[in-house]
Parts: sequence; C-alpha cells; structure tokens
Amino acid sequence: MRSRVTKLEAVTATVATRGDLSRLEVKLHPAISAIQRDVSGIHHDINRIHQAVNAQTWKILSTWICTSTLLVSVTYYIAKNAG
Repeated sequence: MRSRVTKLEAVTATVATRGDLSRLEVKLHPAISAIQRDVSGIHHDINRIHQAVNAQTWKILSTWICTSTLLVSVTYYIAKNAG
C-alpha cells in the first residue's frame, strides 16, 4: 500500500492545476487569434484566385466558341461561293 501511495504522491506533484491551465489558456489566446487571422487571410486569397481562374476560363471558352463559329462560317462561305 505504501508503494502505491508513494507513486500517487510522485504523480500528483507533476499534475497541472486549474490555475496552471487557466494561465496557459491566457498565454495561448493571442497565438490562437493570430493563427485564425492567418487562416482567414488564406481563405480570402484562395477565393480571389478561384474568381480569377473562373473569369479566365470563361474568356478562353468564349474565344474558342467565337473562333470555331467564325471558321465554320468562313468554310461555308467559301464552299458556297467557290463554284
């Protein structure tokens, strides 16, 4: 029984108290807030990149469709009026 009590006394000396945890929480709060701000900034940047890629995709698609339509029209005109 004494050895068990001795082990428990040794462990309780290293256990953190509620006061220790509250002090740790106060110290970590500014660091956590800074990380949240950084993550929010990253989300904003990703959103801007997504919008830019989306706009560029539509420009490329529109150019491709217009060019294809123009080539078909020119081919039809040449075939119709070549003879």
